[in-house]
Amino acid sequence: MITVKLRLPKKADSSPEFYKMSVEHNIMETPVPVKVRGVYITEGTGGSPVPVVLLEDEESRIVPIFVGLSEAISIYYALVGEMTPRPMTHDLFINVLENLRATVMRVLIDDLEGGIYYARLSIKRESEENDIDARPSDCLALALRAKVPIEIQEKVIQESSISKSDMEKLVSLENFLQ
Repeated sequence: MITVKLRLPKKADSSPEFYKMSVEHNIMETPVPVKVRGVYITEGTGGSPVPVVLLEDEESRIVPIFVGLSEAISIYYALVGEMTPRPMTHDLFINVLENLRATVMRVLIDDLEGGIYYARLSIKRESEENDIDARPSDCLALALRAKVPIEIQEKVIQESSISKSDMEKLVSLENFLQ
């Protein structure tokens, strides 16, 4: 199937929508809502620990997003509602947005190329909404703090979902930090 990415221009009276158009079928695909299932550690090459965030949709499909350790910790703290004594980078970003009277509206993981995920952060200030290219790890940390929807394009889920048996090798980040 040949696909073309289509990012519709922002309309003055409504927020932007994220779509992918299938040229072959001439249909629009709506992104799939997902929840952060948890933050885990898996063993990388040479036995080094590799953090991974698992996202799950309503059909119980699991998508692994590999992230850096500091991002994994930030996502974990946001997921469990734990606050650090001083703001972490993602807390700072949310504070700056609030001071500018802007808010995070949603995040979208919209592509996977060569093992690299691509994402967009949708931010609204007054009546203007803009999409910003961002790392999925940052998008996830911000979405959890802002309590906004996280979505993934169906194609990305189909290309990267893992089986439940793959999860048996994972250790919770909480156990790793103890």
